[in-house]
Amino acid sequence: MKIRHHAIPRALRRVQLSLAGLIAVAFPVAAACVFNAGVDRRAVADMLAAVYASGIWALLLVPGVVGKGQPHRLEWTVRAWVWLTSLTHLTWELGWLLLRDAIIASANSAWAYPWWAYIDGGDLRYGTTDPVLWVMELLSVCNGIVGLAGLWLWHRRPRQRREAVLLWMAQAVVHLYATSLYFGSEIVAGCPNVDTTRVFDVGVKFVLANAPWLVFPVAVLCWGRRVLRSQD
Repeated sequence: MKIRHHAIPRALRRVQLSLAGLIAVAFPVAAACVFNAGVDRRAVADMLAAVYASGIWALLLVPGVVGKGQPHRLEWTVRAWVWLTSLTHLTWELGWLLLRDAIIASANSAWAYPWWAYIDGGDLRYGTTDPVLWVMELLSVCNGIVGLAGLWLWHRRPRQRREAVLLWMAQAVVHLYATSLYFGSEIVAGCPNVDTTRVFDVGVKFVLANAPWLVFPVAVLCWGRRVLRSQD
């Protein structure tokens, strides 16, 4: 028995695409506010973090609202999550991985602000050459490729959707490991790289913006287990 593809309702797709577009546009708009309009960079970083964190959570939770009563809501959340996390790995994180030294040296350049908006108060490790963080980001980029491979199988190879589910579950396991290491290493060290004097920096930039990588991988594993058991 092959895994069925449950089409995402148009209304849900429009809402999710709108939220994804809002998140993407927020980065260049924030840079323009700082470097063209002269707005305080820390205030802009706070606003960008609020848009980014709330946008991600809204995008992933909206299937539970728009698809109320539908049995496939968890699948729609999982598919949205795989798209979101894979693209994040292959844009923001890959960019940092390849341009780390240039980003570190360009704190006052508009092109580097998408990274510095998070470094300012969110996590100073991205403003350093921390080798452990570099390896973690390399792992994340590889994980993004795994997620996209699963999406390709899911959409282009209907008979291989079981393999796509297995790839997404493997991606979820790596997410849980890497994110636990990311949070744990900083917390055990006493949070030296996060501005603990500001509740917003700790609560929104550091915790809320990164927590999806601990929450939604669990949803992927639960959904994947259910799908695989139904096939067996």
